Amino acid sequence: MLSRLAGSVFRVGAAVERADVLARLLDVYLARAEPVAGAEEQTVCRELRRVAGAVVRPGIVLDRVTTLESLALDRHEPASIATAVAVARDDARRARDVVSTELWDCLNVTRSRMPRKIAGGREHEFLGWVRERSALAIGVVEADASRDEVWEFFTLGRSLARCAATAKLLASDLLVPESASSWGTALRACGAGEAFQRATGSGAPASDAAAFLLLDDRSPRSVLFLTLRAEECLEDVAPAVVTEALDDLRGARRALQALAPAEAIDAARAAGRRLAEVADRVAGALDARVFAAAGPTR
Repeated sequence: MLSRLAGSVFRVGAAVERADVLARLLDVYLARAEPVAGAEEQTVCRELRRVAGAVVRPGIVLDRVTTLESLALDRHEPASIATAVAVARDDARRARDVVSTELWDCLNVTRSRMPRKIAGGREHEFLGWVRERSALAIGVVEADASRDEVWEFFTLGRSLARCAATAKLLASDLLVPESASSWGTALRACGAGEAFQRATGSGAPASDAAAFLLLDDRSPRSVLFLTLRAEECLEDVAPAVVTEALDDLRGARRALQALAPAEAIDAARAAGRRLAEVADRVAGALDARVFAAAGPTR
């Protein structure tokens, strides 16, 4: 595949996943959360911006309403849902030669229906719509695409984007490692809450929740699963071009596999920091050495 097309497909996957990730985070921590005020509200909003990858500038307003508007609909905010949807649509247009008509139609319609304001009290409804549109785009690819380079680059973009976001959440002050309720909130924000409850039942300790989100190799929301999937895709499409980044990814995966479930709580913050850095390095290496090249990806 041509490098420019590979880059566009990768960015489509990453942007679709980012929209889903942000919608879940904003829904759980702001839209449906119990109202908080003062320093606690500022901490939640500041940490959400950091997890989303938004810059926390001095003097920025850190309250629920402003943070929701900024991270959901601000078209001038690179980390917002609106920007992610626009990036997915624009890169799908550039990759029309290799992506399906159904995927293009899905992303084009989503972009055209993206509102500029959220009516008061309808934040949860809007964020649910974003998750549905993201799921539809992913479903189109999973159902129709051949397991070729297009699928590999799309899935690689998705896996790295979700891995980075989950890792940043693990390393943030949104998570209190010793609190079972805090882990429950984090699991819901990552889309793993119901799967965890079905696997363990209600009242499971924080150690079980930490092990599930970090180490479960069967849950598509766990960082180990995401690291394994990203590593597999990277080995298939560009192993000789980004060898150092691939080695970093393998090292992070081995470190996770070496952890015992009982160690997950204590290791969560450090593991999150390492995985976030590795995911960013892999994405940067792909941009510099694969997508910027003039010829094919191989």
